[in-house]
Order: sequence, then C-alpha cells, then structure tokens
Amino acid sequence: MDCEGYRDDLLHKRHEHTCTWFLTDERYQRWTEEDTQSILCVSGGPGCGKSVLASVISKELSNNATIRNDYLIAYFFCDDKDDRLRTAHAILVNLLAQLLNQERDILVHFLADSEYDVKRGKTLWSIAMLWRVLGRIAKDTKIKRLCLIVDALGTYKLLTQCTWV
Repeated sequence: MDCEGYRDDLLHKRHEHTCTWFLTDERYQRWTEEDTQSILCVSGGPGCGKSVLASVISKELSNNATIRNDYLIAYFFCDDKDDRLRTAHAILVNLLAQLLNQERDILVHFLADSEYDVKRGKTLWSIAMLWRVLGRIAKDTKIKRLCLIVDALGTYKLLTQCTWV
C-alpha cells in the first residue's frame, strides 16, 4: 500500500485548517514532548474525522525536524474498501517496510527470525514473526524511538488478530 499517497489524498480532500486545532491541544503537545513511551489514542464514531486527523498528525510529525531526528515514523490507514488492507498482517508489513526504509540497521531484526519456504524460494512473514521483529526493533536502544500511527485499528476487530508484546 502507498501509505504516503493515501495520506496525502486524505489531506487534499479536507478543508483547509481542518484538524489543526488538535496540533495545538495541550494533551497532544504534552504527548509529543514526552521522553517516555506512551500511546496517544484518539477515538470517535464513524465519519467523525479520525482518518483525516491521523493524516494531519502523520504529516505534521513527518515534517517536524526535531521529531524526525529522534523517531522513526511509520503510519498505516486501514481501508474499508479493501479487505487486504484491514488485517494485522497488512498493518505490520507496511509499518515495518516504512521503518526499514528509514533505518537500514534494523534489517538484522528481520534476519534473526525469517521463515524461509524452500519450495517456493521466498520468505514467509507470519503475523507472529512480524510481531517479534517489531518487538525487537522497539527494544533496540541503538536506533531511534518508534512513532507508529495506525488509523482505524479497532474498527475491523484487528486487535483480535494481534498478540501484544
């Protein structure tokens, strides 16, 4: 999935300055300045603008030089029109691909756990393996911290497909 293209489409469809209020909210500002690991969870009903807000946040964080210096930033937008883009596997593969594009040193975490199918000559990336890779990357103190944005994570019962580490 072209996450950047999907995000930019959402940004172009919105009215100018939509969701910018969120970027100045004290809770968001505090979250961006925290030194500890934390989760910013934004919830709301269908059609209230969570996807647009996620696109604004991901663009803002990606454009912020201070944050980019300290974090690897990856994002994913679950697509209600494409069943393939509403799975834990799709989310993890896309997030990990974005992280790998930013930081080649994390390749070692992939190599430590690949499941190679000799008959087909390709690597199989199970959900469990992808979670292990993401967990190792998150614990790696030699690389930047992670900032992961996933839009509509709970909408499609994706949480039931995930084993949290």
